[in-house]
Amino acid sequence: MSLDLYFFRNGFDIQRSRADIDAAYTQLQAMRAELEELEDNYEDAKLASLNVTHNLNKMAEAVGLYKVLWHPEEVGITTASQMIAPLEKGITELMANPDKYKTYNPPNGWGNYDIFLSFCKSVLRKCHEYPDAIIEASR
Repeated sequence: MSLDLYFFRNGFDIQRSRADIDAAYTQLQAMRAELEELEDNYEDAKLASLNVTHNLNKMAEAVGLYKVLWHPEEVGITTASQMIAPLEKGITELMANPDKYKTYNPPNGWGNYDIFLSFCKSVLRKCHEYPDAIIEASR
């Protein structure tokens, strides 16, 4: 045990300040609990999550998949099933002309044709697995 002595300026309402702190702390605890519940609900609803470096955006643009993947909402894509046709077309084009698309490999070495093709195929698999899933792109 220890003894703490506090010195406050004259006129400071210690009791009111403690009550305000306690009330704010109670609100903070409630907000933390609500935030944890919201985060849990978000994670529970997530069916899959795929990631690829933005360094591959020029390759995606060249093959017609940039908006489909990075900005699906701008081309009317809201569900996974709507991504299937453009992805199939893009993957077919990538596989038919690898040398053309390898020229878009980032000079810094972060990402390449093979990584992008693999990513696109993974996205397509998830689209087939969860066709009714809502799509959200985080950039």
